[in-house]
Amino acid sequence: MKGALSYLLITRLKNEIKSLFKHPSRLIYALIFLFLLGITIFGGRAADAPGKAFRDVSELSAGALVLYSVIFVTTAQNGFGNGGTFFGMQDVNLMFPAPIRQQKVLFYGLFRQMTSSLLIGVFLLFQYSWMHDIYGVGIGGMVAVFVGYSLTIFLAQLTAMTIYSFTSGNEKHRQIAKAVFYAIVLCFAVFLLVNVFMQQDRLAAAVKTANSFAMRLFPVSGWMAAAVGGVISGSAKELVFGAAVSVVYLAAIILIISLSKRDYYEDVLKTAELSQSAITAKKEGIITEAAPRNVKVGKTGLKKGMGASAFYYKHLIENRRSKVLILDLPTLIFVIVSILFSVFMKNQGVTAVFAFSVYMQLFSSALGRFNKELSKPYIYMVPEPPLSKLIQCLREGFGGWCVQAVLLFVPVKFILGLTPVEMLICIVARVTFSILFTTGNVVAERVLGIIQTKALVVLFYFLILVVMSVPGIALSVLLVSLGVTVVNSNITVICALALMNVPVSVLALFLCRNVLQYSELNGR
Repeated sequence: MKGALSYLLITRLKNEIKSLFKHPSRLIYALIFLFLLGITIFGGRAADAPGKAFRDVSELSAGALVLYSVIFVTTAQNGFGNGGTFFGMQDVNLMFPAPIRQQKVLFYGLFRQMTSSLLIGVFLLFQYSWMHDIYGVGIGGMVAVFVGYSLTIFLAQLTAMTIYSFTSGNEKHRQIAKAVFYAIVLCFAVFLLVNVFMQQDRLAAAVKTANSFAMRLFPVSGWMAAAVGGVISGSAKELVFGAAVSVVYLAAIILIISLSKRDYYEDVLKTAELSQSAITAKKEGIITEAAPRNVKVGKTGLKKGMGASAFYYKHLIENRRSKVLILDLPTLIFVIVSILFSVFMKNQGVTAVFAFSVYMQLFSSALGRFNKELSKPYIYMVPEPPLSKLIQCLREGFGGWCVQAVLLFVPVKFILGLTPVEMLICIVARVTFSILFTTGNVVAERVLGIIQTKALVVLFYFLILVVMSVPGIALSVLLVSLGVTVVNSNITVICALALMNVPVSVLALFLCRNVLQYSELNGR
């Protein structure tokens, strides 16, 4: 079995490369991805002007600290629940029983997980244009931000696995570890907030505190932010500090797991089984939903709703039992990121901030329970008009869209100095884009249904959104060319987009209403 894991890794890599040529759709997707990335990079450089002044790059380092910290805390805390695993059921069934040392198997899992973490952070590469335009960041700095994000995810997942391995069998140890974990997070958060609110210039104070040595000591995210800040600012001292501490932390965790008497095989078995069952159900067209261990049923039965509206109230009850709030955690993270972006872009106007928030909305937009409902027979059997059933199913997300827009643009109003009318227009426009993105999902579902090539679904979804946005863009260009102004030119463009989003969405829903008329139309 000598060299078996190396052979397995090399063979997997070769098969992935071969699959690009055996499946043309994957190759096309890869080429389109590289094309769009090239446009982002060269487009950002094309806007360079001689002698252009850039903002202080320390702001970007501070923003990286906030982003990395949110990712680390939300991922590492999974260790107090179901934990995390780097292995699948094929590893459990074939690799674990093989005569291979546990340490080698662990390194194999770590290497695979590191490559997966790099893929997760690919979307950051598309942020190059505005980072280069505002802060003058080069390709090396953008790659540093991307690698720091990916390594933060990797180390957070490793931390979650370690916490779970040493606390899963003892509730007392779990509570102690949880108290220590959140105490550390709270101490750093209080330190940051106190230093910010004690100063009059709070933005400058936040940037200075976030880049202070004390915040660099925050586990993982502080070290990664130091390394990234060192690359961007050219500080070798910060780069060496962040990289060295991260390497020591990684080596320490691997050493602890390797030398401990605990058999991590047993710790990852349960999580691997849960992951495999979810994958199997998805392949079979059965959409499952992760529910808390202890579910409080509370009230039962539908007290409201007649006809198609019964689906709306049914979804509200399902959300309550699944402990899903109006906004989920990823959506809140994207809202916070958009608010931070407005702080650094306050001199660029509301259009740049609004465009960025809509861009981030692409990653947080979801259909809620619509896809889950399509896998069940009831929505097709209810004798109601298909369009009415479709609207009632999508109605569940409307409250979240409104709350999301308010949470975003109320702080942005004070940051950018917007008037109440401008703020209200931005909120309404943001909600209309939520409707547009959700409708785009419906169109993709109607046309493609359930297919195995998910990359093509994503590509087709983006193309749909581009086509559906054309009427709003055309109207905004027409109004600007005619000299029509609503408040100002920036708000005029936003109003034009919002004005066309609703009729375009309604038309698309009407044309795709038969997605609920026959289950065969969408592959169910």
